[in-house]
Amino acid sequence: MPRLEQLAELTGHEDRVWCAQWHPTKPILATCSGDKTVRIWQSTNPQDPTKWQCTNVLEGGHKRTIRSVAWSPDGHQLATGSFDATTGIWERDEDENGDFECVATLEGHENETKSIAWSKSGALLATCSRDKSVWIWEVEEDNDFECLSVLQEHTQDVKMVAWHPNEELLASASYDDTIKIWRDDDDDWYCADTLHGHDSTVWAIDFDPSGERLVSASADQTLKIWRRYHPGNPEGIITPRRGEPVWKCVATVAGQHDRCIYSVSWSKVHGIVASAGADNTIRLFEATPSTAGAASSDVVASTNEPGTLFDVHLLTSVQSAHGTNDINSVAWYPNEEHGDWLASGGDDGSVRIWRLLRD
Repeated sequence: MPRLEQLAELTGHEDRVWCAQWHPTKPILATCSGDKTVRIWQSTNPQDPTKWQCTNVLEGGHKRTIRSVAWSPDGHQLATGSFDATTGIWERDEDENGDFECVATLEGHENETKSIAWSKSGALLATCSRDKSVWIWEVEEDNDFECLSVLQEHTQDVKMVAWHPNEELLASASYDDTIKIWRDDDDDWYCADTLHGHDSTVWAIDFDPSGERLVSASADQTLKIWRRYHPGNPEGIITPRRGEPVWKCVATVAGQHDRCIYSVSWSKVHGIVASAGADNTIRLFEATPSTAGAASSDVVASTNEPGTLFDVHLLTSVQSAHGTNDINSVAWYPNEEHGDWLASGGDDGSVRIWRLLRD
């Protein structure tokens, strides 16, 4: 049976850890905290994944809690989103062990910045806020950022933004219980679809490796899997809006978490979904094609939507993964080199590195 093995516990933050994000190509992890700092952690021995050290502490860039961190796709810049309503852009000296410098500060949100995300190309940065808006910024030369669009169709606090893994398509999740899909038409960004189904705040979202499915995590204690249907799809799903694809919920995982689910990560390497939240538990799920007539005790959701016959299996759980504390963030390592690594951050102020083992 698959299981998670803890490799390391990283301590140093003086308040809760809100977000943990892996560097796109190296065994380097960025974490942010209520202590107004970002810490950079690096594996010190490629042959021993239990050995880590804090190489940098980024401080002085924000006046309040840092809620979100995100590496640019090339790994050269790190963005930080803060409750002070700003987004910081940081660069490291040429030396891999050099210091980070805040080279730009993006202002405009009226309230706490909750989440930030870079597009796959690195040409766009999205930010979202308690002010109910999503901003899309264009990355220009000399660390300049131009606001291309302010999207204000959510009716409540926007909790998270996530880019499609291959396209310039953006998803946002909100306290208004919905997910919105955003596209652009000659730099005119618009809401292409609104996903209804959750009964409470949608805290987190992530795309699968293909970008054809999306997982969402909610305060209603469920995970939902959504599938994109293109115009003229063989399943006969109607796509009503001017030839746009439409997203439909194809599975709901209920009864696995007994409190709010705050974070979800869909591995781009092996396709396993990790979730965590206020019940202090990390759970791993996998969606596999349904086997007709086969019964399995680990199947926690199934779907028979047109063209989407699959089961969602619970692979393993780690209870009390951060003691008695909420878990705010889980993140799979983004490439095959260490695709079995998972990072988590919690209210206990610690960061933990886990490894997926398949016996």
